[in-house]
Amino acid sequence: MKRFFIIPSVLILIGWFAPSAMASQAPAEPRVGLALSGGGARGGAHIGVLEALEEMGIGVDYIAGTSMGAVIGSMYASGYSAAEIREVFETMDWEWALSDKPERVDWTMRSKELESQFLVPLRVGLNKGKIQLPLGAIEGQHLDQVLREILLPVVETRDFDDLPIPFRAVATDLASGEAVVLTEGSLPDAVRASMSVPGVFSPVEIHGRLLVDGGMANNLPVNIVREMGADIVIAVDISSQMLSREQLTSVLSVTEQLTNFLTRRTTDEQIERLGPGDYLLVPDLGGFSSADFLNAPNIIEKGAEAAFLPELALRELADVRPARTIEPPDPVAGEVTVEFVELDNRSVLTDDIILSRLDVQPGDTVDFATLDRNVDTIYGLDVFRSVTYSLEQNDEGETGLRVKAPAREWGPNYLQFGLELSSNFSGDSDFILGAAYTRNALNRLGGELRLIGKLGREDELSIDFYQPVDSKANWFTESEVYWSRENYRLWEGDRNVAGLEVSGLGGSVGFGRNFSTTDRLRLSYVFGRGNLELVTGDPEFADQYDQDLEVGELEFQYIHDSLDSIWFPTSGMQHRLHYLHATEGLGADSDYRQVLVNGTLAFSIGANTGALNYELGYSLDDAASIERWYRLGGFGRLSGLAPDQLLGQHVALGTLAFYRRLTDWERLSAFAGATIEAGNVWDDSDSIAVDDLRYSGSLFVGAQTPLGPVYVAVGYSDSHDFAAYFYLGNPFRVGRFD
Repeated sequence: MKRFFIIPSVLILIGWFAPSAMASQAPAEPRVGLALSGGGARGGAHIGVLEALEEMGIGVDYIAGTSMGAVIGSMYASGYSAAEIREVFETMDWEWALSDKPERVDWTMRSKELESQFLVPLRVGLNKGKIQLPLGAIEGQHLDQVLREILLPVVETRDFDDLPIPFRAVATDLASGEAVVLTEGSLPDAVRASMSVPGVFSPVEIHGRLLVDGGMANNLPVNIVREMGADIVIAVDISSQMLSREQLTSVLSVTEQLTNFLTRRTTDEQIERLGPGDYLLVPDLGGFSSADFLNAPNIIEKGAEAAFLPELALRELADVRPARTIEPPDPVAGEVTVEFVELDNRSVLTDDIILSRLDVQPGDTVDFATLDRNVDTIYGLDVFRSVTYSLEQNDEGETGLRVKAPAREWGPNYLQFGLELSSNFSGDSDFILGAAYTRNALNRLGGELRLIGKLGREDELSIDFYQPVDSKANWFTESEVYWSRENYRLWEGDRNVAGLEVSGLGGSVGFGRNFSTTDRLRLSYVFGRGNLELVTGDPEFADQYDQDLEVGELEFQYIHDSLDSIWFPTSGMQHRLHYLHATEGLGADSDYRQVLVNGTLAFSIGANTGALNYELGYSLDDAASIERWYRLGGFGRLSGLAPDQLLGQHVALGTLAFYRRLTDWERLSAFAGATIEAGNVWDDSDSIAVDDLRYSGSLFVGAQTPLGPVYVAVGYSDSHDFAAYFYLGNPFRVGRFD
C-alpha cells in the first residue's frame, strides 16, 4: 500500500482501520461483540486490542464499528488477522490514500499544460454565476481504491451477516442527522460512508441517502452490537476527550472541540448502556492526535496495554468464550478473468472514451494494479467525481466488472487563480497575476474551452478551444486567439542598456493526436501581427529594434512527459521537439526555420535526486525574427547571470541538478540542492563552439507549497558574476515555444 500525510485540521475529524477472524458460536457459550469507536490515527489502538484478544484466546462473534472503527472492524470481520491489519496500517501510504489527484503521469496533456501556467493548484466551480465548492475537500478517489483492494476477498459478500464475523458499519444521514446502520450491500461503500467526515470527505450516497461519518450519531455502537445478539460487549473508546480552556488556542483546536462535542456526547450515551458483564477499554492516548499515523506502532501498543490491564480481568473471558479459528475467505489472486463489463456512465462523455481507457474486454484476464492505473487515467479526464469498480456476479453466475463514473457536481466550469513573483534582491522585481476559466465536457467527445488572463511582466488574454474528433478522444483539433505584451531587458555584457516591449495579436489553428497520457503530437498554423518597441534606453537603439512584426508559420510539436512533478521531479522524463517554419507566403515578414529540443530526466535514490535539463535551439539560415530569438540567464539557466541576459539565434544549455528532500510532507515538500550549468547563445551558426560555453552554478532551497513552487537561490558564473533570486512560480521559462 502506501504512506500517510494530511493537514491536521482534516485528520482531527477522521476515524478508521482493522480486522481478522477467529470465532464461531456455540449455543452454550455467551456471545461476544466488539464495539469499535472512531478516532482517526488513534484507531491503531483497536489493532492492539485485537492482538491482545488473540493472544488471550478470546473469540469474537459480532463486530460493529464507526469511522476508523468501521475500517478496522470490517477487516477483522473479513478474515484478516490482527498482525495482517497491523501491517496494512503501518505500511499504508496515507498521503496517497487521502488524496484525489492521479499520479501526474496519468494526467491528460491538457492538464499538464495548464500546470505550467503558474496557477495555484486549488480551484473552484462556477455555476449559474455563483462560486461552487465540492461537497468535501477530498472526493475519495484513492480511498475508494484502497478500501476495495483491502476488502477484495469478500467483494462478493452482500449480506454482512455472511462475513466470517457478522459486521455492522454506522454512518449518519446528512439530511436528518440520524444514525444509519449498514447491514448489506457493498462493504467498501459502507465503510467509506462510515468515515466520510463532513467537509473533509464527500458524502456517500446509499439507497438514496447522503451518508457521512457515523461519529456524529453513534461513535461507539454498543447498542448495535447488542442488537446483533451479543451477550457480552467489549467496547473500545479511542475518541478524544474535551479540550480544556487552556488548550483552546487556535482555529484548529476550536474545530477539534466542536467535533468533540458531537462524538463525546454520543460516546458517553453508549457507555451508559454497558452492563456489569461488559468491558470498557479506554487506551491511554493522551499524547496522540487523530493525525499521528506516523506513531502507529506506539498507538497500537497502547491498545494492547489497555486490554491487558489486570483490573479489567479481560483474560477471564477466554474461559467462557474461547477462540476457534474461522476459515477465512479464499485469497483473491492478483488478476481475474472478467466475463462481462458494465459501465454506469453519468456524464456527457461517450462510453467509448471511458471504455477505451479502461482497456478491458469480456474474456480478458486483468491484474488489479493495471486496472487501478487505468481507472486513475479515466479519473484524470477531470470530469468525474470518482471512478470506482467492483467485481460482481450476474444471475448466470458469471464474474464481471462494474464501473461507476458519476460526473462531478461542482463542475464543469472551473476558476483558477495564479500569482508569480520574482526578485534578484538588487531592486529588480517582477510579478504576474493570472486567472483561468475552464469549461470542460462541452460535448460528448470532451470538448474544452479555456480562457487565460495575465497582468504584470506579461500581459495576456487568450481563448483556446480544444475539440477531440473521434469516439475515443485521441485525435483532436485546437484553435486559439490571443493578445499578449511582454517586457524584457536588452544587455551588452553586464550592462542593461535598454528595455524592449513585444506586443501582438494573433492566433493558431491545428490538429494532433494523443497517443497516451504521456505522448502528444501537434501541427499548427500560427498567425499574427505585432510590434517590437524600445521603451527604455538610448534612442539610437530605436532604429534597430522598433519594428512591426508579421507572423505566419507552421509549428510541429512532439512532447513526451512522464515526470512525476514539473517543479521538483524525482522520476520520469520530459522531452520536447519543436520545429517552426515561417515564410512570407504564410504571412511572415521573413523566411526562417527553427528547431528546438529540450527536456528533463530525473532519477532518485532514497531522498536524493539527480536531474539533467537540456536545451538545444538552432535557427536555420541565421534568419529568425528577433522575437523568436532564444534567451538565457536566471536561476537554472546560467544562474550567475541576470534573467534573459543573453539573447541569440542559437542556444545550448545543459544543467545538472542535485537536491535532497528535507520533509516527508508531499503538500509542503522542501528541498535543498545545487546546480552545475553550461551554455551560451550565438548570433550566427559559424560562432557556435564548445570552447565558447559559459559556466555557472547555484545553491538553492525550494518548496512545493499550496501556492505553487517557491525558490530561493544564489548563483555564480565563470565571469565572476553573482546573482541572488527569489521565485514564487515558474523560474524556468524558455520563451513562447514553451
